Amino acid sequence: WNQKDEDAIFYGLNLPEAPEGKTYQLWAIADGKPKSAGIFNVDDKGNQAMVIHSLKDIGDISNFAVSLEPAGGVPSPTGKIYLMGGDT
Repeated sequence: WNQKDEDAIFYGLNLPEAPEGKTYQLWAIADGKPKSAGIFNVDDKGNQAMVIHSLKDIGDISNFAVSLEPAGGVPSPTGKIYLMGGDT
């Protein structure tokens, strides 16, 4: 996460394939609240990489998380958290 440019690169490795009708959703935890940073699927090895350019004006980010959500994503997490990481 480049705090100066407010961009990030996300690498998800070895995640289980999402069931039909589900997708992974990346969250930036900012000011104590989860804010969507995008949705993604994984390849046949459970991997995905993506650049996130949408972190401007999102708030004071303390963590990132990935959850499994209904296809198309949701406004706030409802599914199992698969990954959680800090901003360092």
